[in-house]
Amino acid sequence: MGSALDTGIPERAVLVTGFREGLRPFPIRLLHDRRGVAAVEMALLSPVLVMLFLGTFEVTQLIRVKTKMALAAQVIQGMAASQSSATANSLAIAYSGGQLVMTPFAGSSLTAAIASVTFDSSGAASTVAWQVVEGNTTGMTASVACTLAAHMSLGSDSVIVVKTTYAYTPILSYMLAKSYALTQVTYGRPRNTGSISGPTVSTGPTGNC
Repeated sequence: MGSALDTGIPERAVLVTGFREGLRPFPIRLLHDRRGVAAVEMALLSPVLVMLFLGTFEVTQLIRVKTKMALAAQVIQGMAASQSSATANSLAIAYSGGQLVMTPFAGSSLTAAIASVTFDSSGAASTVAWQVVEGNTTGMTASVACTLAAHMSLGSDSVIVVKTTYAYTPILSYMLAKSYALTQVTYGRPRNTGSISGPTVSTGPTGNC
């Protein structure tokens, strides 16, 4: 009785309406029944919402990896360019710094090729003086390293070129591909000298451009 009074509808009218509804054929009553509509709508939308959530998560992770890899390349280049005489050990330390930047992603998936490209008096890239490769990679060919460094010339100077790669596998592989080979290149001039002397033994390709 409280519900009838609350709605302003006489109790008798409510009873009559309910009685009439009960007399309707079941298919008609089923068409007019709105109970559970919200649950049905949620069931229909749930797969779409889950796909959007997983897709957003995976794309966000991929962007994070790419951003961290670019920062790792800058860290490696900065540490290498700050030296006056680079050694295999000092460049390995620079590479380790880049790996730490990749946290919380696996630093072991990061590779780096660190090369010193020298220019002649006309400002043209002429030689890859030395190149050290860190991680499971073959490094840059002399022509590629020179091409990458060509626009950095100021005359008879040199440029440190760092090319990093990262093998990224999405956690879910639901919306994105199963793996990505990401690449980042960064450059920088030596900070303390015109040309940095490198390790006695290069582990990557060297020579004339």
